[in-house]
Amino acid sequence: MTGDSSTQSWDSIADDWIAHADTNDYRNFFLMPRMFEMLGDVRNLRVLDLGCGEGGYGRELARRGAQVVGLDGSARMIQIARHRAAAEKLDIKFICTNANAMDEIADHSFDLVVAPMSLMDVEDYPGAVRETHRVLAPGGSLVMSILHPCFSAPVSQWERDPNERHRLVHFKVDHYFERKVWEERITVRFQKSVLRRHRPLEDYMQVPLRTGFVLEDFCEPLPTEDELTKSARFRKITRVPYFLFMRWKRKT
Repeated sequence: MTGDSSTQSWDSIADDWIAHADTNDYRNFFLMPRMFEMLGDVRNLRVLDLGCGEGGYGRELARRGAQVVGLDGSARMIQIARHRAAAEKLDIKFICTNANAMDEIADHSFDLVVAPMSLMDVEDYPGAVRETHRVLAPGGSLVMSILHPCFSAPVSQWERDPNERHRLVHFKVDHYFERKVWEERITVRFQKSVLRRHRPLEDYMQVPLRTGFVLEDFCEPLPTEDELTKSARFRKITRVPYFLFMRWKRKT
């Protein structure tokens, strides 16, 4: 299996991450609904859940009638994903390997590859995109979500009013063009860190374009009025887009 320096860090926090993901407001009330809006009808499609983690997206895809394979480099994540799928009696196959080394998957095996918040973490992004292109059938689609690179640069944070600390004045971004890797705890409750990676938007766009994909959709999602009632944190993303969704089509 071709190495990825992120795999070990994610494997080490797998159990903490799963407890966090199960209750995470962004994931459950914003990111997952947006992803399934962009995916549309998945019935009878052959779908690869790329960077599947504990398998939450894959299970929902299977419930909606897709034929699902989940792939992740973390052995612990795959172990838990298998257990959760089996508990629901969902027929999902799981593969433990990195996104740039899908050797056991034949060419043109999938109609759709879903990569929710995963490709931003891979070490070899070009290799992952090339492998995704290979395993997709001609005309198939890659749908991906990432942290918005314009607002997740090495220096990126809200600036607060010094006299009213609860008031967010503006969002500061610097060193945007610096391609950087660093360690960071996902939340203060985590004892261990994961590797964070920053690439400018150009990288995320140019690699698929040069690999044989065509951009079909591009979305910086805003929360709906209903979603704003689900979490006070969602007010922040009415001012700054934290997330970015793209749909790429493999040329025939």
